[in-house]
Amino acid sequence: MLRREAAGWLARLQSGRDPEVERKFERWLQADPRNSESFERVRRSYDQAGLLRHSSVSTPEPRQPASSAPGWAPLRALAAAAALFVVLPVGLRAWRDGRLPFAATNSLMLMTKVGEIRQVRLADGSRVTLDTATRLDVEIGGSLRRAHLRYGRARFEVAQGSAPFTVETAGAAVTTSEGVVDVDEAGGQGLVQVVAGAAAVRGAEQGAQVALREGEGVTVDPGGTLRKAAMPPAPDWTGGMLQFDGTPLGEAVALANRYSEHHIVIAGDLAGLRVTGAFRAGDTAGLARALGAAFALALRERPDGALMLSRSGPPAAQNKKGG
Repeated sequence: MLRREAAGWLARLQSGRDPEVERKFERWLQADPRNSESFERVRRSYDQAGLLRHSSVSTPEPRQPASSAPGWAPLRALAAAAALFVVLPVGLRAWRDGRLPFAATNSLMLMTKVGEIRQVRLADGSRVTLDTATRLDVEIGGSLRRAHLRYGRARFEVAQGSAPFTVETAGAAVTTSEGVVDVDEAGGQGLVQVVAGAAAVRGAEQGAQVALREGEGVTVDPGGTLRKAAMPPAPDWTGGMLQFDGTPLGEAVALANRYSEHHIVIAGDLAGLRVTGAFRAGDTAGLARALGAAFALALRERPDGALMLSRSGPPAAQNKKGG
């Protein structure tokens, strides 16, 4: 019972900022030391799970087997309790709004950890690929296809359906009926790129809407202002490889660091060096060694675990700590 209460509080806190809910949660935490301990255990299990899935709200059983979500092995009781608290309010809200029958709701909360890339097939036949450190909430119903990208990056391969598919971010809403769209949301700065098909992007500014075709995209600033631009075909990040073609070293390192807890740091005037090659996402040590060898840079590990590249010191090829 205590674990179920903790899962309920976690779901409420994840649903959005609500001062009243936060005040009640603090009172609940302080009421009994066991509450805090139980909540921390649930939160850790939730973080490790990475994915909470619950389909067909009106019929909670049977649930999808763990094998249907690669890499997901949380406690079943925890997943069922937490997913029910997350999904049930969504279904009730849709019922009140008259958008779709309650039993038709299919809701997902998807998350990936740092270095993880995951693909999920949705109830309408669409597929979504989550990049590293991404959170996405999805609702699929008879007349509703909607996703909310909280943070990170995702690729949406949208199948034909009875309603357009809308992806919401902090500053924009992207709508497409059929196509492939990459949506990136990082600290309020957004990027939308149409890989195939077409899409419409609506910014936070009233009336601001941009139509995009294949090869086009928009940047979205924190205020919701849209800036359209033609974008060259980008490397396919969904395969887990980082591909560079004359990419400035500063940009290459920043991208690689998204996939690992162990970051590369460059010292001095190295950011403008150009990098060409393909590297596995998450292997920052391998990338750092390759960069050191290619540009005759010193490579050393700092006390905080970061890998530093610099022009000073012996060449990386002779640095025993660079391995």
